[in-house]
Amino acid sequence: IDDAGEPLPRPRPAPARGRLEELLPGAVIETAAGACYVTTTAVLLEEVRGGDRLAHALTASPAVLAPFHPDFRLEQVSSFADAAFVDTETTGLGAGAGVYAFLVGVGAFETWPPDATPRPAPRALSSLPDGWGSDDAAPRPSPLAPTHFVVRQFFMRHPGEEAAVLAAVAEAVGARRLVVTFNGRGFDLPLLRARYRQNRPLLPADYRRVALFEEGSPHLDLLLPARRLWRRRLQSCRLINLEQHILGLARGEEDVPGAEIPRMYIDFLRTQQAGEMRRVFYHNREDI
Repeated sequence: IDDAGEPLPRPRPAPARGRLEELLPGAVIETAAGACYVTTTAVLLEEVRGGDRLAHALTASPAVLAPFHPDFRLEQVSSFADAAFVDTETTGLGAGAGVYAFLVGVGAFETWPPDATPRPAPRALSSLPDGWGSDDAAPRPSPLAPTHFVVRQFFMRHPGEEAAVLAAVAEAVGARRLVVTFNGRGFDLPLLRARYRQNRPLLPADYRRVALFEEGSPHLDLLLPARRLWRRRLQSCRLINLEQHILGLARGEEDVPGAEIPRMYIDFLRTQQAGEMRRVFYHNREDI
């Protein structure tokens, strides 16, 4: 406690030193625009997050929100099994030519592993399509019911891999009908659209624009309904506040304030030490 009686922040341990592949196990994937790095985390749908199982999200319909947010275009989206949950980590704010999305996380309900034994969809999931599957890089249709929530994090190890990251993301979301974000209307999607335009000469024709990210596509930006529900109750509707006060979730000490993330990425480019990047990946995954 300091002289004014305020608690002092707890000291953080020194960041682990090590190469990316050692601290963040993943794979180098080849895309039509080159190579990039991807990590994959699969979480069982039985896991409880915020007081309920992840599987419970599949009993809800995004279309329920359509009358309250008509500009989200949710009328025809009946299941979150059709959704891609997207979050970016960037080198700065805005969508200027010098701002990169160096890490793009994509979450989706899928079967895992891809060659799992077929099982019928539970009755509560009867509104789902036939099923979803995945490989290490991107989801693909499957005759199986979802078993996991899978988060893939596509990482730009240096600026020369940006086109490869964008191609991998385009492949990952290509079969989805809905994008879910938190403040994605104001930040993530405008930035991604700008980066696809900037990299147009380097991308194959099929990946120069992503229909799911275009204005007018079905998009549930959770910040807006959160403000509608809780802005009078909470001082702030920042995601971390909602997690703590509405869902009862607390992040681990390895989380990092968003304002520090650009500096951490620049440090990684300079040193190739991934200790701080491990915290950035954690932050991105928890956001999703």
